[in-house]
Amino acid sequence: MSKPEYANLPVWPEADTPCVGFCSTNLGDDICMGCGRTLDEVDGWLFKSDEEKEAIWNRIRQAGVGYRWES
Repeated sequence: MSKPEYANLPVWPEADTPCVGFCSTNLGDDICMGCGRTLDEVDGWLFKSDEEKEAIWNRIRQAGVGYRWES
């Protein structure tokens, strides 16, 4: 039996973006209550380097702000 095509796709340990689909920066918040990023971080995410994205991930993990971190 052959492997399905998707079996050869890369596996990421976590999503590329911290977005959870609720962006309160659209409502005027400085820090998104969904993911914990600033408006500048949200707006420029696609253009950030992997190193910049990792630094943002590390900051929001440490801060623990946003619905992403609520249990």
